[in-house]
Amino acid sequence: MTEDWVNAYIRAGKAVIAAKKLAKKMVKPGIKFLEIANKCELEIRNNGCELSFPINISFDKIAAHYSPPINDATVVPQSGLLKLDIGSHYNGYIADSAITINLDGDEILQTYINAADEALEAAIEIFKPGAKLYELGEAIEKKIKNYKLNPIYNLGGHQLKQYDLHAGKFIPNFKDIKHGHILEPGDTYACEPFATSGKGWVKNGDHCYIYKLVQMKKKKKNVSYDDLIKFNEIKKHFNYLPFSARLLEMKNALSGDNIQNVINQLLRKGLLKDYPILIESSGKPVAQQEHTIIIDMDGNTIVTTKE
Repeated sequence: MTEDWVNAYIRAGKAVIAAKKLAKKMVKPGIKFLEIANKCELEIRNNGCELSFPINISFDKIAAHYSPPINDATVVPQSGLLKLDIGSHYNGYIADSAITINLDGDEILQTYINAADEALEAAIEIFKPGAKLYELGEAIEKKIKNYKLNPIYNLGGHQLKQYDLHAGKFIPNFKDIKHGHILEPGDTYACEPFATSGKGWVKNGDHCYIYKLVQMKKKKKNVSYDDLIKFNEIKKHFNYLPFSARLLEMKNALSGDNIQNVINQLLRKGLLKDYPILIESSGKPVAQQEHTIIIDMDGNTIVTTKE
C-alpha cells in the first residue's frame, strides 16, 4: 500500500464536495429529485471521477436508499428533512458523504441535523489508531441522546476498500461492543450518524431502486449464457459497486432490453443484491450526516469530504 491511495481518496472527496455544493444550491421546493440527481452525478464525472453509487435523495421518514428512478416525477416539498447521500470513486477508491437540508428552517427539525452533525464531529475527533469502533458509536449515541433523540440502531458507518462500498467492518451508532475492531493505519470508513425522534429502527420499504452484482465463486446451475452476458455488461460499467436502472439507461447498457425486466431476472437468479428503501419504523423524520474518514500510514486522520 502506498500513499497514492490517500491521494485517490482525496480526489474522490473533492468530487463529492463539488456535488454537495451544487446540491445545496439546487434544492428548493418544486424542483424534481431527478434533476438534482442527474446534475449532481454529472458534477462528479466532470471532476474526473465516477459514481460509487446512485445518489440517494431520501425525505423525512425514509432514512436511506431512495434514488430517483427513470422518469421520476417526485419534487422537493415545502418542508421537512431532505437527505442527500453522494458517492464517487477514483480508480475504485471511494468517497461517501451525506448532508441533510431543513427545507423551511423548522427549529425542531434543525435539532435533528444538529444532533447528527455533532455526533459525526465527536466520532471524527477520536478516529485515531487504537480507537475501537464501538467507542465511535458510544460518542455518536451520547451526542444524539443529548438532544433527547435516538440514533438509528440498525444503521451505521461502513468500511471502505477499493471498489468495495461495504467492506465488512461496521461503525455502530451506539455502544455495541461486538464491533471491537481497533483502528489502525490504512483503515478507511464512511461514518454516518442518523438522528430521529422515533424508535430508532429502520425497516425495509416496498420499493427498491438500487442494486449490486453478487460475486460468483462458481457458476450457478440456473444461470444461462444470456444471464452471464447481461451480468458482464453491468460489471463492465459498475464493477461490483451499486447501480440503478436509471444509471444503466444513462450508460446505454443492456441496449434493446427492458432494463427493469433484466434486473428482476438477475435478482431471481441470485446474481444481484437489492437495497430497498429504509423507513424509520415509527414514521418519524430522520437526519443524516456523513463523511469519509481515513487514517494514512503515518496515523493521521483525513476527512476527505469535509468542506
